Amino acid sequence: MTYEQVISYIEDRNKLGSVPGLDNINHLLKRLGNPEKKLPAIHIAGTNGKGSIMSFVEQGLMEAGYMAGRYISPAIFNYRERWQIGHEFISQEDTAKILSKVIAEVEEMERLGEGQPTSFEIETAAAFVYFLEKGCDLMLIECGMGGRLDATNVLGQDTVNVLASISRDHMQFLGNTIEEITKEKLGIIKDNGYLFTYPNVGVAKEVTEEFCHEHHVKLIPADSEALLVKETDFTGSLFAYKGKDYRIQMGGDFQILNAITAIEVMEGLKEASASWKTEISIPEDIIQSALSHTHWPGRFMVLNKEPLLIVDGAHNEDAWIHLQKSLTQYFPEMRFHFVLGVLKDKEVSRMLDLLLPLAKSIFTIASDNPRALAAENLANEIRSREENLKEDSATFQYTVPSVSSRDSVGAAVESAIADADRDHLPVICCGSLSFIGDVIRDFERISY
Repeated sequence: MTYEQVISYIEDRNKLGSVPGLDNINHLLKRLGNPEKKLPAIHIAGTNGKGSIMSFVEQGLMEAGYMAGRYISPAIFNYRERWQIGHEFISQEDTAKILSKVIAEVEEMERLGEGQPTSFEIETAAAFVYFLEKGCDLMLIECGMGGRLDATNVLGQDTVNVLASISRDHMQFLGNTIEEITKEKLGIIKDNGYLFTYPNVGVAKEVTEEFCHEHHVKLIPADSEALLVKETDFTGSLFAYKGKDYRIQMGGDFQILNAITAIEVMEGLKEASASWKTEISIPEDIIQSALSHTHWPGRFMVLNKEPLLIVDGAHNEDAWIHLQKSLTQYFPEMRFHFVLGVLKDKEVSRMLDLLLPLAKSIFTIASDNPRALAAENLANEIRSREENLKEDSATFQYTVPSVSSRDSVGAAVESAIADADRDHLPVICCGSLSFIGDVIRDFERISY
């Protein structure tokens, strides 16, 4: 199959949607010779921060001389972004070759009535095949949206696990409470293994500690009490962790917590990998260097400084809370021009609760994701809330923002930039990862 043919096949297969469960992926991988068992891996689950934590760790591995294959989901720039080695996307030639190999087994499975793998299961199997064929030292694997029943939960015993921040998202699949969601995420952990965690608190922390005790898992949590933030702004932070200084170039208060989680992973890999064929060791000076060199596109990313344009893939309640906190911390008493797009199955009302009081103007858009909320519907939702807020001046202490929808991401960004040029207020693009890549591409094409 050609590259265009495999892309068309996957697009058609997307109609199957998400089907939690491991039967299809296990059967498919067995037909492929179980490549997932032949390389060690770092496997991460969580609601927010998976990509950032893995980016820090990936940079550390690269600077220490290891060849790591990374599998991410979703991609924001290019379909081939899902599979990376050394920050390089898989080539079109290799995409066609690897996916054709996997699709041939899928078609044989279907012919024999042995299952119907989804596009995510096919892409996950392709990751294992690709990284094995390229001779990677280890794999960095991100769960799609879950844990226990996620298609990535098929790795061998030579696996280190990481748990990122836990909050409410994908409740229709994972449960409505933090306890239920945490238990689902912990489903990737194997008995007697290692688990590195983000500094979760409350129920998430309690459930994790109980699970690790019951399953004899060595728990290594990042310790926010050992953190001292020395300098921070929207371009990055300088902080001390357990007495050592680190600098990161990614803005957002949450990135500091992601960074200390990654520090624990990189420092703990030598012990955790002692029984692997290849022991992994990242020296302290390389950890410090890697953190300072790490970039993760679309996460509180500064696209332009005059006027200031920031894009952030915040797409659920916890991410919106962190975004609001970062904006009020870095720009006290300032208001913003927002470009907002959101998916229909997200808690739109909660996003508006958090961001509306900060808005000077709002331009709504819809991404090309089939789950996207229509731009005018989002605009109408904002207008209806404003009418209620205006009736209670004690509740709504800000001037009501102007709200309008736009037909394209480019048009919305252009309108927001025009407003920012007049009043010198920042532009913030957020609400969903599904259009952040478009913002970055369109911004680079627009002349202001």
